[in-house]
Amino acid sequence: MVAGPLHTSRLFAREWATAPWSVGAICPSSRRLAARLAREVPAGNGVVIELGGGTGAVTHALLENGVRTDRLIVVERSPTFVRHLRGRFPDVPVMHADAARLAWCLPLDLRVDAIVSCLPLRSLPHREVDEIVDQWRQVLRPGGVVIQFTYDIRPDRNVVNAGGMGDFVMLSSRIIWANLPPARVVTMQL
Repeated sequence: MVAGPLHTSRLFAREWATAPWSVGAICPSSRRLAARLAREVPAGNGVVIELGGGTGAVTHALLENGVRTDRLIVVERSPTFVRHLRGRFPDVPVMHADAARLAWCLPLDLRVDAIVSCLPLRSLPHREVDEIVDQWRQVLRPGGVVIQFTYDIRPDRNVVNAGGMGDFVMLSSRIIWANLPPARVVTMQL
């Protein structure tokens, strides 16, 4: 089943109305934002984990950018979005799980090359952000990357030092103006 734009927008609006602090945006990620996130994923054979799959805009872009379905795991906390993602991408493993408990959901020997985070870290409680970032450290292989986007596009904000990410090295930071609202994509390496 492929969801049309109208169905996807309604689904997103319904979830936002139910839990705006959890969804963290007023509309789904644009194609340009999703494509930029996907282009930041390194080539390789290790797993790519998408956190906060939502309606699947980034999942679609990851697949379009060449991430194989056997290399991709989508993690989503909303049961509604999980059902939607499983229907839209039947060949992609979609886990109904919390990013703050990620290491407990994955095999110990899993080689994770990249985490693509669509989580609204700036709107989550600091304790929860610290737990999520700690999970990144536990599951990423040495040299693995985290690709995070934020709606805070001010240049004087240091995303890497926010949320206890001081041991991550910023590789790139780009603003995607063709998104509502505009977003900054930050790629960090552990």
